Amino acid sequence: MGKQLPATFEKRFDFYWKSIAIYSIVLIIYSFIRGTIAEGTLTLSLTDPIVLLLFFIIVFSIIAYLYNIWKEPKIIVGKDSIILKTRFRERVIPATQIVRIQVGREIITNLRRSLKVFRIYVTFRTKPYRIRPSSFWNDVELTDALVQFKKANNK
Repeated sequence: MGKQLPATFEKRFDFYWKSIAIYSIVLIIYSFIRGTIAEGTLTLSLTDPIVLLLFFIIVFSIIAYLYNIWKEPKIIVGKDSIILKTRFRERVIPATQIVRIQVGREIITNLRRSLKVFRIYVTFRTKPYRIRPSSFWNDVELTDALVQFKKANNK
């Protein structure tokens, strides 16, 4: 059916490098359009506000990408607990403190399809933990592991 429990799932960050690539291409195209060609040489204007804005977006995206890779977020689904782990901290959610696990769909306006989302309601927190399997590598296996955890613990 899927992975045997416990199973570890790592967060995916491919959207960062895709956005970095798109903004870099837009920056290059815009710079060439706004640049001037005089006597066979191309001069680029680095003081243009749009060039600066695109540059700052690219730099911020690179910093966020590197920070999130360094943070190493993971979800470990075990037989009797779910662990939300990063380099800095580890949040263990035992099955005894889980009130219910709700499986639903989330509609995002810029996508044509809805995304599956798991809401884990716990006793020690007012807001539920939200896990979107599509944000992790092996999203089908993560979905199967969470459904298997839910059935095993009758939540």
